[in-house]
Amino acid sequence: MRTYLSILPSICGMIFSAIMAATAGAAHAWEVLEGCRLLNAPINDGDSFLVEHQEQTFIVRLYFVDCPETLDTYGDRIRDQARYFSISETSVLAAGKRASAYTRKFLRGDFTVITQWADARGGQQSRYFALVRKEGQMLSTELVRNGLARIYGMPTYNSWPDGLAPHQYLGQLKQFERKAQRNAIGIWADAAGSPQLTGLQQLEVGLEGSVNSRSVTQATPTTITTQNGASKLILNTASAAELDTLPGIGPALAAAIIDARPIQAVDDLAAIPGITLAKIDQFRTQVLTDAPAPPPNTAAFYLADHHNYLNRTISVQVSSVAKSTLSAPESFRAVQLQTAYQDEPGGSIAAFIPEELYATFIQYYQTSGRSFTGLLVQHGSQIVLLHRRR
Repeated sequence: MRTYLSILPSICGMIFSAIMAATAGAAHAWEVLEGCRLLNAPINDGDSFLVEHQEQTFIVRLYFVDCPETLDTYGDRIRDQARYFSISETSVLAAGKRASAYTRKFLRGDFTVITQWADARGGQQSRYFALVRKEGQMLSTELVRNGLARIYGMPTYNSWPDGLAPHQYLGQLKQFERKAQRNAIGIWADAAGSPQLTGLQQLEVGLEGSVNSRSVTQATPTTITTQNGASKLILNTASAAELDTLPGIGPALAAAIIDARPIQAVDDLAAIPGITLAKIDQFRTQVLTDAPAPPPNTAAFYLADHHNYLNRTISVQVSSVAKSTLSAPESFRAVQLQTAYQDEPGGSIAAFIPEELYATFIQYYQTSGRSFTGLLVQHGSQIVLLHRRR
């Protein structure tokens, strides 16, 4: 009898999962609910919250994303979230509270819920998967952009009204996640040891084959140089001393800017007492909120998320090629590729070329803008591109 009781929860869990999947698959047509309001409830957190629409109340569970837990009820989920963000399990709950606070702030006033009434379960009260939009912004997007959620959970199976195809939206989310990782925003600021961030140390590999010595925190840019040579300060990563250099911004306002992060738009600084739009206009051309995402088809693009591309064939746009003294496997020679996309620099990466193709390869890639396809592999402490023999 004791054995039977011990396996009963497992059987019930399997039945519950099957019912949930079947119910979700039987969702209705999309409905767009305007004028929804957030209700205070103990269940509210970053990705689930109680909503009122007209006289109906129900719990929304966001599609596509998962915020850290706020209670220690689900140990397995906390451990999984800790692994994803490379933070301690005790830090997960604190991160969950940050995500909850952000969602609560985002949902002030009226917002729109987009749902097919797919059952999300999770308790006795009605709970449905949905997307949430306010003033043109999607809550799931903003959570990922601000480093407060992982891309995880139930996706939509078709486009929602005025929305993207699911694979396109997931691609967008991944780009925002890379930017949050690179700029150490939100939870990613505490994830210096994350394997998802180690590629940042490899964005500029020296011609001698040594990895650039800057640390992960140094890899997070506080300024960038634009194509016209102008230097711009990154508001979400700049230090107090750097912010203090802006016209009209002293130490007190620099500290206030740091407290107000993450900053979505430059004009949002006007919400800080002491900063007016007129003052912002004095330095508007000198700042950006975030560093641009790595351009596609470049070394920086793949290295920033290398764990998803290792041992896969990728293509980069080569702006120039140079010889390298990096030690290559037998019958291969090493080169250094500088990459760019639409004239936007994208970092460099070493490549191993078969000995018999080396001279031709060097000559061919003297012409800028040609594409190179190779296998992204780990070679010792470095990540390189391998030109495979046919």
